[in-house]
Amino acid sequence: MRVEFATEPGHPGEPNEDFVVAGPTTLVLLDGVTSSSDNGCKHGVPWFVERLGTALFTHSCGRPDRSLAECLHDAIEDTSALHVDACDLGRPDAPAATAVVVRVVEDRLEYLVLSDSTLLIERDDDLTVVTDDRLGVVGAAARRRRNAHPPGSPGYLTAHQEYADTVRATRNVPGGHWVAAADPAAAGEALTGGLALGEVHAFAALTDGASRLVDRFGIGDWDRLMTTLRHFGPAELLARVRAAEASDADGARWPRGKVCDDATAVWALI
Repeated sequence: MRVEFATEPGHPGEPNEDFVVAGPTTLVLLDGVTSSSDNGCKHGVPWFVERLGTALFTHSCGRPDRSLAECLHDAIEDTSALHVDACDLGRPDAPAATAVVVRVVEDRLEYLVLSDSTLLIERDDDLTVVTDDRLGVVGAAARRRRNAHPPGSPGYLTAHQEYADTVRATRNVPGGHWVAAADPAAAGEALTGGLALGEVHAFAALTDGASRLVDRFGIGDWDRLMTTLRHFGPAELLARVRAAEASDADGARWPRGKVCDDATAVWALI
């Protein structure tokens, strides 16, 4: 694989809760789930994401005999063991992350997607979009109620708290949405698949801060986004995301919980 990526925090000087690492056969992309500092963990989301991402890359590279879901299970288990004695990992707002993994094993391209990051796979004239929309489904009604109010208004803030409470209550429970947190059982809920390597020309992995150009703002489609990556690279994609965010700084056109979000885009040629 030839891999290129760009990543930026939502605001300069603030921690970037995204994490990306790539090797000759494996890519791992995580997006930390922002939570309050009082989340039961003394280490914080960036610490969690770096360790989970490192463990997931190690397992995915070193154990081609195990499925990517099994590798994620083992990585969550390893990471939880690092701080289970010092932190309250049973809380629903404990540090967590979305995950995308792509791995080449012999003549197969394997992938895993958990939560709302997006994987795009280009094959001949076909573009496969893999994204886990369960978060969007469980939060849809509360999000509509929030977005019915002017951003920053008392009604908006009250409805946003309702949305946040809904997301928290439905995290990693049957019928809800799933993220990589403390319970390795979440790995079994990931979307997984495989393709013949000879069919694949390129792929892109995006955290939701990068994919929002298409799935939140509706600026172009996935094919256009892939064209941007192919001809101009991930940094240009992030520049276009930031330009769109700046054009709607009050969130009136595109209501959203974060005006600017951490954003990471990965482009890989096979």
